[in-house]
Amino acid sequence: MEGILHALEQASPFWAYVILFISAIIENIFPPLPGDTVILVGAYLVGQGLLSFWGVYISTTLGSVVGFMGIYGLAYWVERKIIEKYQPRWITRTHIDQVENWFRKYGYGVILLNRFLSGVRSVISLVAGLSKMKPLAVFSLSLISCAIWNGVLIYLGSIVGKNWGKIIELLKVYNRVVLLVVILAIVIWLLYRFIRKRTMKKISRSNQ
Repeated sequence: MEGILHALEQASPFWAYVILFISAIIENIFPPLPGDTVILVGAYLVGQGLLSFWGVYISTTLGSVVGFMGIYGLAYWVERKIIEKYQPRWITRTHIDQVENWFRKYGYGVILLNRFLSGVRSVISLVAGLSKMKPLAVFSLSLISCAIWNGVLIYLGSIVGKNWGKIIELLKVYNRVVLLVVILAIVIWLLYRFIRKRTMKKISRSNQ
């Protein structure tokens, strides 16, 4: 992160916004990139008076939406079997099944909360496309989600100044908690499916 901070400090505001925009796009496509941390670096520079709040906010929010809609669009227009064949290693069949289950339960609400669910954002956009969810609704809800999440991060990062590292630590804790909740939900769901299958088999045998 120190290298990114130095690069943004040395760059002109225009190129700093471009870097933030591209980072926000890549974070959706390649989750291992710490996209939220890059946003906080931009927020720190806002606090230092090197970048404007609205410049960082608009560039990161647009980047987040473009990245999300890019995966959604690809999954929407390309055949499912092709997507599943070439899907990234960090997106497993279990992840897809779990997110599909969320969509069945909560519908478009999952899109609205996607930015708050670190670690599964790309899976949500992928499944939304595979499920052929309405483009305008997906775009609108993803924009709202990105606008709220990025706004909160940038505001907090800009007011704490040099203590922005504390927010990164809190963000790491938050991401771990979210990841644990997601893993727990997947385990419970798999256990439920296993028990249900065994129960159905027993019922089927008893009826024979």
